[in-house]
Amino acid sequence: MKVYYDLHIHSALSPCASDDMTPLNIVAMASVKGLDVIAINDHNSIENVAAAMECGRDFDVMVIPSMEVQTAEDIHVLTMFEDFSSLKAFHDTLTKRQIANDEHIFGRQLIFDCDNNIIGKENILLMAGVLENINTVIERAQKYGGVAAPAHIDRPQNGILAILGDVPIDLPITTLEFSKYASDNIKERYKRYNQIYNSDAHRPEDISDKTNWLEIEKLSPKSFLKAVRGGI
Repeated sequence: MKVYYDLHIHSALSPCASDDMTPLNIVAMASVKGLDVIAINDHNSIENVAAAMECGRDFDVMVIPSMEVQTAEDIHVLTMFEDFSSLKAFHDTLTKRQIANDEHIFGRQLIFDCDNNIIGKENILLMAGVLENINTVIERAQKYGGVAAPAHIDRPQNGILAILGDVPIDLPITTLEFSKYASDNIKERYKRYNQIYNSDAHRPEDISDKTNWLEIEKLSPKSFLKAVRGGI
């Protein structure tokens, strides 16, 4: 079956995202746009994922438990899991830098319930990289059954190409995410990898339209992540 997806959406927990990016608003917009599968990939935190999964059940949108890790090298990596417990177990292995967030500089980091109520704030700056390097992040994600994909690899900020110059051939990954600005040359250069395309939305209206799709066996996180891996 063909399913339409957007696997890179930031909630208001990410300081760079709009306060309108609540779990409920995100899922509702994804439903309006005809998406079947989404993932909230906030920076180094998972506090809005469970609420989004609950909202997803009400809107018939499958929410993949996910997090965008900023590694010690400042590379962004999407990490996606079959269930929330696996995501949390992975999240809890990471070492966050204890830097206080300054809301006036970076923005608020809001935690919501599924009814759009603010139930807390994250006080640690989430846009600072964790202490683990990219190899460790990927290995740990895979240890908990997850898929790890370097994010927006072509982007000059936080993309693996800008920081390392290339995708190391010994990096144990099968999937790369490209931004919507990626050139055909870059896509061709990395055609040996499974390629995914997402919105990296920070506002509700920026969530992907019904454009990017994958063929899967059945509508389940396990089947979907198998397709993200490239069927491996």
